[in-house]
Amino acid sequence: MAWLDCERTGIYQIGFCFGGRRFKRSLKTRDEPTAEAALYRVEENLRLVANGRMTIPADADIAAFLISDGKISTARLSVPQTLLLGELFDQYQGQMPADALASESLRIAAIHMRHVIRIIGKRTALRTIGRDDIQRYVNARSGETGLRGRSVSCGTIRKELATFRTLWRWAKQSEYVSFEFPNQGLRFPRQQQKMPFLTWEQIEQRLRRGLPEGQAEADYWDCLYLSTEELDELLKEVQQAAAYDFLHPMCFMAAHTGARRSELCRSLREDIDFESDIILIREKKKQKGKETFRHVPMSPRLRAVLWDWIGLSPWSPYTFPLEHRVNRTRNQNRRENAESVSPDEATDHLKQTLAGTKWSRIRGWHIFRHSFISNCASLAVDQRMIDAWVGHQTEEMRKRYRHLFPHRQKVELERVFG
Repeated sequence: MAWLDCERTGIYQIGFCFGGRRFKRSLKTRDEPTAEAALYRVEENLRLVANGRMTIPADADIAAFLISDGKISTARLSVPQTLLLGELFDQYQGQMPADALASESLRIAAIHMRHVIRIIGKRTALRTIGRDDIQRYVNARSGETGLRGRSVSCGTIRKELATFRTLWRWAKQSEYVSFEFPNQGLRFPRQQQKMPFLTWEQIEQRLRRGLPEGQAEADYWDCLYLSTEELDELLKEVQQAAAYDFLHPMCFMAAHTGARRSELCRSLREDIDFESDIILIREKKKQKGKETFRHVPMSPRLRAVLWDWIGLSPWSPYTFPLEHRVNRTRNQNRRENAESVSPDEATDHLKQTLAGTKWSRIRGWHIFRHSFISNCASLAVDQRMIDAWVGHQTEEMRKRYRHLFPHRQKVELERVFG
């Protein structure tokens, strides 16, 4: 038996009894003929169930099943959540724990997503983005001007899409989209291979011969790596000219361990074991969302520099504590902590220290890292040890950084051919 009730709003409800229970549902209509038609169907469906010609699933919503003629059972109609592209990064960052990603990684991701939003459109619903939109992005970016007046490189575009894909994966897990990142079959501009690392002498020789068309002098200096003698000369310049006391020991540690700038900034004093002559390096790039560690032996010269530095510097849990001589308000959101030197400050102070010297040509802190690797490789240090010290994981990384000095290559070739 079924019946109709009309609410004060004029909307009809249907009621019926089944299995000793009373059910009542809104029909969401004010039209009486429509409500009576629904009443007729429910009564007919109750007779079909009673006669065994229709079976209600055990886990079904009984009212929905009978009103819909068996078309709706346990499934509920759901409206997919709409997330706009312009909201994606903020939503992603807002649901991440504060220390889940390094501040520098978030900064780079924000830059990448600004380009994506600018080209595809901030009001574009994420679930409407397809392969054609991603290809349009690739085409647009490859036609824009990038570093030193050149077109944006294929490598840069791929990095930007890798960031977008990471955020898309989070959006899929959060049910904002139901399909994988649509990057299958994309076509990219031709990618130019990076120039090999070069010694100071090699760079000066090439510059004397003249620059090839489309090549800038800075491209060569970006590929510079230093011998141990040149590193000593650079470190002496830093020691004499630095306005901040932390800069020399920080550069010395970078040159003798291959540690990244961010790893130096987060280094703790307890990570330096003067008894075993081993330094613990805190990593954030090896495993996403997890802090990992590696150990690097301490050279006698580095041990002496760090021993003097820790003995003279103000006490702090950090190896290179912040020096409060100026008011620092720039890029506060990119600091991992408020007590140690930040990567931005380390870069700025190194640049100011080397300004006006022959070392002003070097690209920055990374010169210490790839010079460390190249010096180890030139003396035939076991590649497994180099990997362990600097945290390399892929063969691509090894090939990019594993360079032997020209004179060493010549010696080895002469051993073969005399």
